Parts: sequence; structure tokens; C-alpha cells
Amino acid sequence: MSLLKLQHIETGYDKKQVLFDVSLDIQQGKIVLLVGSNGSGKSTLFKTVYGLLDVWNGTVEFDNQTLHTSTKKTQTSKLIDKGIMYIPQKNELYEDMSVLENLKMSLLHLNNKQESTQRINEVLEQMPVLKDKRNQTADRLSGGERKLLSLGMVIVNKPKILLYDEPLAGLSSKNIDIVLQWLQILKENGTTLVLIEHRIKELINFADKIIGLKLGTLTTENLNDLETIKRFLV
Repeated sequence: MSLLKLQHIETGYDKKQVLFDVSLDIQQGKIVLLVGSNGSGKSTLFKTVYGLLDVWNGTVEFDNQTLHTSTKKTQTSKLIDKGIMYIPQKNELYEDMSVLENLKMSLLHLNNKQESTQRINEVLEQMPVLKDKRNQTADRLSGGERKLLSLGMVIVNKPKILLYDEPLAGLSSKNIDIVLQWLQILKENGTTLVLIEHRIKELINFADKIIGLKLGTLTTENLNDLETIKRFLV
């Protein structure tokens, strides 16, 4: 079943076009890896889906509903209610707030205090690192702990789809294993994952589908092995 569909998307920054006639169909429950060299348009695609960039031409659909066109854009705040979440490459945390307060902030849209508390407690029990540091401010967390907090803020929202830009960047081998474990748990809980990552080796067997972008257009190459992907990235 199709969950996220992009049809003939064109967009960019000011007068500089970055994406050219991009059409993409993401199936529900899959893990999709989006690969491409720097400047290929991967992060631009995420920002377009999340309503951070205007659509110049084309249509973005989610769960059979139109999100964005050249004349319509759904507010980012409403996308979370629809089940869409986005973690940018630079984790956007509330630096002067505690781990617990960050988790609460991510659920402000949920008007049910009891359910919010229950969801947060479940995440803290599942992530002992966050539980141990629940009263520590985000700016004092290590890189790996920040990644886990970002993931925790996603998990409490129980999204239908997660757009995650470089989940493994800057992580130790131990923390890579932890993040991959949690991404797998998200998938098992029904979340569709679309990932941007340069560390292809760690994800090539993890993804259900690999899609390539080059200079703002989708490749027709069959990117099903590490050597082909490496040649594509040159």
C-alpha cells in the first residue's frame, strides 16, 4: 500500500532549482534508503515533504491525501498530527531543557496528559540511558545520547512515517547498533522509515529499497549492492 507519493516534484531555494521532476512512491511499512552525493537533493526532498520548502511544481500526497502543491501547503504542525515526523541532520533539541522536558515538548499537540505521561514513561523504560539522565539538560548530552533523545521524541509520537537525515553520523559502533535496533523496533511497530545516510555499509542489508538521487533527479540504476552504490556516488 502506498503511503507517501511524490509526483513530478520541482523545487529549490530562491531561483536555484534543486529537484527536477522527481516522482517517488514509498510503500507502507518499508525501510527506504535514499543515497546520493552531497548536493544531490536528498535533504531538499525531505524538507519539501515536511513543508519547509514550497513546491514549485508537482504534488506531495500522504495516506491518499494531498499535502502540498504549488498552490497549497499543509502546515508543518499539522503534519505531526497526520503521523509524519522529520529528524534533520543537525538534531533540533531544546538545549536548555531536560531530557524529560524535551519529551514533553514533543507531545504538546497531544491534548491528553495521562496518555502523554504514559507514552513518556514507556520510552524512558525502554531507553535506560534517557531514564538515567531524564533531569539533565540536552546541551550536556553526548552525541549518541542526543541521537537517542531525538529518537525518543519520535517514538512517543508513534508516527506513520519517519524521515531521518543521517541517523548514524558521528556515532560509535556501540551507538550505531543501538540506533539500528530502535529503527528496527519502529518498523516492527508499523512505522515507515525513509533514511538518508552516507554510511551505506551499515544500512545496505537493513533497507527494503535503495533509491538514488543525482543532481536532483532520480537514478534508473539498480542500486542493489555496495559496489554499484559506491560507483553511483562518485
